[in-house]
Amino acid sequence: MFPINRFVSESAAADLLQQVRWRDGVECPRYRPDLTVRNGSYRVYQRYLCKNCGRTFNDKTGTIFAHSKLSLKEWYFTIYVFLRFNTSIRQIEVELDLSYKSVRRRVERYGEALDAPSITLSGPVEIYEVYVSAGLKGRERDQKSRSRGLSTRG
Repeated sequence: MFPINRFVSESAAADLLQQVRWRDGVECPRYRPDLTVRNGSYRVYQRYLCKNCGRTFNDKTGTIFAHSKLSLKEWYFTIYVFLRFNTSIRQIEVELDLSYKSVRRRVERYGEALDAPSITLSGPVEIYEVYVSAGLKGRERDQKSRSRGLSTRG
């Protein structure tokens, strides 16, 4: 079970990411050798410096969370409710006050990160409660034509 109540702060969410991502030791996303050192911090994320290539990176670099306007705790919440409660993208959109496109993109990125197979649907489709307005029908149409006829004669 995912400890969602633990993520009341961004730093707690960043700590979990750091523990999971670097459980085998910190590695540069470009160079794989372990010649990296701590190099300050960026907001709540630890920054690292690669001694081989001279580049800096943080805990989110090279993950689906990188360059995201969503906070890490919002990412965790989205993933949790989407998987655990089978919540729709529309419902997540309302809960997080985001656009549908933004939430859909996040879910797609998460699916790609998991290397999830794409779903191909086939066969009959059942649709409930479909209302189609095809103009005036029956008495409504007759009443409309009568009222037009009376107004043109007067």
